[in-house]
Amino acid sequence: MALPELDGVDFPTQIALETRKLINRGTLAPGFQLRQSDLADRFGISRVPVREALKLLAAEGIIEHDPNRGYFVAQLSSDEARQLYRMRHLLEAELLASVEWPKPAQLKQLKAMLAELDDFLAQGNRDGWIERHRAFHDSIFDLSDKKVLKREVLRLMRLTDRYRALAADISSQREHLNAKIEKQLVKALETKNRELLRETYDKGRAIVLGGLMAVLAARGA
Repeated sequence: MALPELDGVDFPTQIALETRKLINRGTLAPGFQLRQSDLADRFGISRVPVREALKLLAAEGIIEHDPNRGYFVAQLSSDEARQLYRMRHLLEAELLASVEWPKPAQLKQLKAMLAELDDFLAQGNRDGWIERHRAFHDSIFDLSDKKVLKREVLRLMRLTDRYRALAADISSQREHLNAKIEKQLVKALETKNRELLRETYDKGRAIVLGGLMAVLAARGA
């Protein structure tokens, strides 16, 4: 698996990005040991940037480091999930309160992204849907000038990605519900209805968290 060429991004950051994707998709399951030699072979690169990438992921809390045993994908925890989503709720509410209403060109772009999300959904392309879904929300958060808040919200979203992917696996209907949520978000922005914007975000988050708690309870996590 060759690393994608990303302008201005160093090898450790690239490896961390690709490894995070593998974890979020469930390819690397909770508890899986991340051996530096295996990752170096997978990405066709030396162990030095792999080691730095693992340190980055450990700092995020996505993986855990045992000095005697090595690096492991962090276990899923219902308590951690509740705390992460609670923090997201608080910070996203602050961020949404400061968004400026989109200009016609921005609104057009958001609607085009909605169409892309629908296409990915129709094709059954979950990986593409998840990637584009993140970009869609990035575009909404970009409407705010509170860049520190946005940076922290995006960090929390990265930490909940693997939980979100788990929740989406409950049934195909869940992503269809999310598709309706995205359309409602665009409607709120188009009609300049801040209350609808906040309520819709809360509803979408509740859908994901409710499904997630059911899955984690079934796993005893």
